[in-house]
Amino acid sequence: MRLFNTSCINGTNLTKKTTGYFIELASRHRKSQRDDLIPRVKKILKENPAVIHNKMTKLAKQFYLRGREVMGEYHRLNAFVRFEVYPEYLLVSEVRPDHDVIDLIFNYFRRRYPDFIILFYDVDYGNLSTRRCEIQFPNFKYKRNYWYFPRNSIPLLEIRKNIRMQLPDTLPVEDFTTQIWERYYDSQYIKDRKNIKLARKALPKKMIKKAGGGLSYEAKRLDEEEKERQKNSLLDFL
Repeated sequence: MRLFNTSCINGTNLTKKTTGYFIELASRHRKSQRDDLIPRVKKILKENPAVIHNKMTKLAKQFYLRGREVMGEYHRLNAFVRFEVYPEYLLVSEVRPDHDVIDLIFNYFRRRYPDFIILFYDVDYGNLSTRRCEIQFPNFKYKRNYWYFPRNSIPLLEIRKNIRMQLPDTLPVEDFTTQIWERYYDSQYIKDRKNIKLARKALPKKMIKKAGGGLSYEAKRLDEEEKERQKNSLLDFL
């Protein structure tokens, strides 16, 4: 699916073009797997599309909100995903989306890192994708643009061995260590400008959970700052 600029759907009403995008997005919502909202919307679009375009009913508003929720999760996960880099040109991360957006996230990172193989672990599955045609995983199931397998069925070491058999070149990973990222993160900290409330808004706990362990250091530092603030507030009171 080709996603579009957010600006083209921020208007008050939907259009014929953006309604088609929203059908795709809303159908990926977790609730759309359990109810008949999408078929009902499609039926109304055939009979009286203005009802949906102008969000004139509760159903139309619900349809619009579902599309916005899915798109919002897609954009936020793109921003919050943190990868661990392996010599086999392998990028590994935890993602735990509420909605069916794994393939959309793959599309984004495949374009951004075309030379790499990307592995996302969600709660139940491992998901692999790459733009490199020479890399294949025929023993895994495939859908849309990625392979997938039960999370606990194949260890990461086996996947790395599989890649090495197909891709003999390796990547020096010394410049991609977590320690380098942590030093960079700390170097950007300016004590006189800290704003815990704004930082928590920018890094909500819900997104920390969805990003798995990728945001662990940022979350740890933010928790430390919150505890320090609470401690100072208590001392001021005493």
